[in-house]
Amino acid sequence: MVLLFFAMGTSLITPLIPLYQQDLGFNDTVVTLFLLCYVAALVPSMLTLGQFSDQIGRRPVLLGAIATLAVAQGIILSEPGLVGLLIARGMQGAATGAFFGTCTAFLVDASPVGKRRFSSALATISVRLGLGLGPGICGILIQYAPDPFQLPFAAHLVLLAIAAGIVVFLPETVIERNRRPIRLALEVPARERAVFWRVLVPSGMILSLFDGVALSLIPVFTVRVLGITNYALVGASGFLVLVSGAVSQALVPNMAPRRAILLGLAIGAVAFFGVVAAAPLESETLLLVSVAITGGACGLMMKGGVDLTTEIAPVEHRGKLLSAYYVACYLGGFSIPLLAVGVLADILGLTTALLILAITSACAALWVGTVGIRAIDALRPRDPIVVS
Repeated sequence: MVLLFFAMGTSLITPLIPLYQQDLGFNDTVVTLFLLCYVAALVPSMLTLGQFSDQIGRRPVLLGAIATLAVAQGIILSEPGLVGLLIARGMQGAATGAFFGTCTAFLVDASPVGKRRFSSALATISVRLGLGLGPGICGILIQYAPDPFQLPFAAHLVLLAIAAGIVVFLPETVIERNRRPIRLALEVPARERAVFWRVLVPSGMILSLFDGVALSLIPVFTVRVLGITNYALVGASGFLVLVSGAVSQALVPNMAPRRAILLGLAIGAVAFFGVVAAAPLESETLLLVSVAITGGACGLMMKGGVDLTTEIAPVEHRGKLLSAYYVACYLGGFSIPLLAVGVLADILGLTTALLILAITSACAALWVGTVGIRAIDALRPRDPIVVS
């Protein structure tokens, strides 16, 4: 519940982006900055605070992240203009970086050995469900409730207060503190490094790039290209891409990581072409169905990635390694590649930019499925893990 409540707030802004664009007059490149600023703060936060939770415990980091997100929501409530909005997005990213990896590690720590895969799956389902509910609920509030720029964030502050109250009473799971110096680096067990860089990183980049586009440019595409003015439908793209990812994970809780990654790559690469085809066909139904299928594929990729990361992580470094995986996802999909799509949209048009993304992602998925995946096949039974 805590993870769900937290995640909702980090994506509430999604269906408001077209309205901000109309009111403030910025282009599609600036639209992508709403996620780029988020990631610019998220990456160092994940790299450091995932390790910090291994040292001081999970609970203090979780409470600090909740407080930071609450401040960010308060800034957005004040309707501060473009610079203020981007600052708030940066604060949301810093809070997210501290929270997601740490909370996932907390759930896994507290689980019996035989239930750890279930716990990691529960964490990723909660993240995607919460992230999807944010734009879905906000879109409905924009369309049917008063004060659309304030009500969603005010309501979320109440949920954050409830989440903080729950965390205060949770038992700490880090009993023996790890006193290793904190390093701003992606640290991966040496034996599993090939799997991380050839499978986890590229598949994570693909899934997060699909998510990033759905949470930034697809709402603009929905309004501008398809001419949809019902903001409940505008918010539906973010809702569907993320919630369908949560549902796909729940439907196959015991699917092996390798199979989940491969299946997700194949389905996502094909389904995203349906998003592009919605423009010439002028079909909002095709758009939303394609977004939902793409989201389900992303959920499979994330399930496989988190399960595989959990399997290679020694307990004393679990927070750090899970954070490293999340960083690889966010940095790959929500940063320079997403910004490049925004620049292409300004130069060539949004539909053409999405087509280039679909072709590039399909080629990358083909490489992972035929070449990169061999790194998993090459693994032998686990040897003692050495962290670089």
